[in-house]
Amino acid sequence: MTAEQFDTRYAVAPRFAGDPAARQRAELVVRQQLQHLAKLTHRPGNIGWFEKQVVGPLDQRQGTPLIGYFCNTIPVEVAYALGARPVQLGCGNPALVQPGEEVLSGEICPLAKSSFATFLTADGTPRKCAAVVIPTSCDAKKKLGEIVADFRPTFMLNLPPEQNTARYLRLAVAEVERMATFLADVLGRRLRRRDLLAAIELTRHRSVLVRRLQTARAANPAALSVRDFFIIIQASFAGADLTEWLHETTRVISEVEAAGPSHTHQRTPLILTGAPIFWPNFKPLNLIEECGADVVADTLCTGAQSCFDPVVCDEHSWSALWRALAQRYIFASPCPCFISQATRLSRILDLVAEFKAEGVVNYGLRLCPLFDMEVYRLSRILKERRIPFANMRTDYSLEDTEQLRVRLEAFLETVGAGT
Repeated sequence: MTAEQFDTRYAVAPRFAGDPAARQRAELVVRQQLQHLAKLTHRPGNIGWFEKQVVGPLDQRQGTPLIGYFCNTIPVEVAYALGARPVQLGCGNPALVQPGEEVLSGEICPLAKSSFATFLTADGTPRKCAAVVIPTSCDAKKKLGEIVADFRPTFMLNLPPEQNTARYLRLAVAEVERMATFLADVLGRRLRRRDLLAAIELTRHRSVLVRRLQTARAANPAALSVRDFFIIIQASFAGADLTEWLHETTRVISEVEAAGPSHTHQRTPLILTGAPIFWPNFKPLNLIEECGADVVADTLCTGAQSCFDPVVCDEHSWSALWRALAQRYIFASPCPCFISQATRLSRILDLVAEFKAEGVVNYGLRLCPLFDMEVYRLSRILKERRIPFANMRTDYSLEDTEQLRVRLEAFLETVGAGT
């Protein structure tokens, strides 16, 4: 299993750091963000259920095993089919950056540091996972795998450099199948085709609901804040029971659709793209809405994009199922880890046209060169098409909040002046 990827001769004992002060600071950040959201005028009646999923401890019902994973290039249907529940391990808590930095020193992005900090706590979510799956989607994650392997059985999903199916489809399919074998071995369970098909149908239903919800709130953004929208989506990959999530989300859709289209809601509709925004680091979302704009669609791997497209199966043979998973999670992914950014650019332009957006905001996370490098071409392409563009480059801290607010307000005034 892990020995195939990591040389066990150099494994080291896991290092745990019980830091009550860091935990208290992290809990304070969560409470403050919850208080911030409580001031929203219109919220779904059951939003508390979704908040509990992203905030509270995981409910491991009937001993259901958990599979931790990073990034949305991981085919979570395999975990569901094996009777496990996948849980995203990305962390957005700024209070955990320092504990992670004490071990992972150097110029590493705050997302990697805060996420790793959750492994350092003996009772953290990663300790409840039977295994962890990490894609080679950036340099930090490539090296994080070997470190995490000291804590939990870890599988690295090797991604191709290009989204070229003629060259790399066979290799990508082999990687997905190898991951399935690894998880089946760790869990001591057999993967059955009918269970994988049922899992694909389950996530397909999630995609349908996410599309409906995005369409409904785009018609009337006042009916559902993008912050609540992100909480709802992130609850679906925070270890929640997906069947329950489908039920609760259907209730939200009914509320939002019942509100109907708004004819008096005069706010600037924007497309949000860029780096992942994990709970509770909702600083970019807070600023955009507080400055008088609405995110009507996004390409973030932690937003609607994370579960927007379903797995498409033309046939039900094993080879067809592996191919369908690879096509959806690797070759249709807008992740910037691939050589060409054409997939992401096309998606952004399509969303601008579909939702009649008046501008695009890019959320850039400091020390993340993948997204930083893409700004060059993105800004040029949008400028050629006369689409207003703003680059919100920041980190997890709140120190630059007012500076970003001034820049965003100036950008929105420019957008308003040009319409």
